Amino acid sequence: MTEQSGERIRVVLQWLQILDNLEPAFKEKGEFRFRSKVWGERKNGTKVIQQTQFPEKGYWSISDHPAWNKKDNLNRVVFEGEVDDHLVVEFFGEELDTFSRNDELEQYRREFRGPVGDWIGRYAPGEDLPDDTPELDPESMSNWRICYYIERV
Repeated sequence: MTEQSGERIRVVLQWLQILDNLEPAFKEKGEFRFRSKVWGERKNGTKVIQQTQFPEKGYWSISDHPAWNKKDNLNRVVFEGEVDDHLVVEFFGEELDTFSRNDELEQYRREFRGPVGDWIGRYAPGEDLPDDTPELDPESMSNWRICYYIERV
């Protein structure tokens, strides 16, 4: 009997939103840099790990004002590969400071287990949890939000 091969998937970051630019009130925008780490395990024990930094160079200037606090239409592939029944999606962000230590944003981490078909879909604030549990929404952290989707390739 041969071991069943995994399924090929893609994880795509659609947008991110800053709720607090972590700067003094007189400074309208913060300088942000982000990275992702997405990994899956194969039944044979191997891990498939992909890490991405964005933007690739420099930083993004983002306000926390509701009219200008979202980086939309990113459509950034942060993982593409074959996985079996385990996937971990992590996003990290930091606001860059010149004269002090950079401010770390709250880390995002979501773990998927079980059939790959159960993971296919969009993950955004408020989309996959009951309305009465917003505090449990993993895509809505204390100072930023993210939206991504998982699709079969």
